[in-house]
Amino acid sequence: MKNFVLSMLFTFLSCAAFSQNIKYSEEKNPELSKMLAKIHTSNAFGFKGHLIKAFVINTDLGYSKDEDPEGAKQNAYISVSFLGKEITTKLYKVETLINPEVVSVVDAPNGFTVTVAYGYGDERVEDTFTLLIPKK
Repeated sequence: MKNFVLSMLFTFLSCAAFSQNIKYSEEKNPELSKMLAKIHTSNAFGFKGHLIKAFVINTDLGYSKDEDPEGAKQNAYISVSFLGKEITTKLYKVETLINPEVVSVVDAPNGFTVTVAYGYGDERVEDTFTLLIPKK
């Protein structure tokens, strides 16, 4: 009986030690809710001392003339965070492209080379540009 009570006590304590109570609450910030609802996709690219995040955000302009969901007009935001004791971030915007996607971000001597694909299915094109960012 003593062993049974001890085993039950250890079982209870081990379950209590590893369980977590998930708590949530409704976020009352309508601006934040609207912005998060507009996020279409996001990517993250890590580099030594930098974190690059790309967000494709739906615009209020809606769809293209043929109302095809693949033709949604969107903006791409690119966030460059400098990692260290204090995190600082710069934000860049590529405006009103049809169905954009940040395909790749590559470290370059004077910043980061970013490749963005956009357009309709077979007519999709890729453009590359360099974000000129001083490296710390």
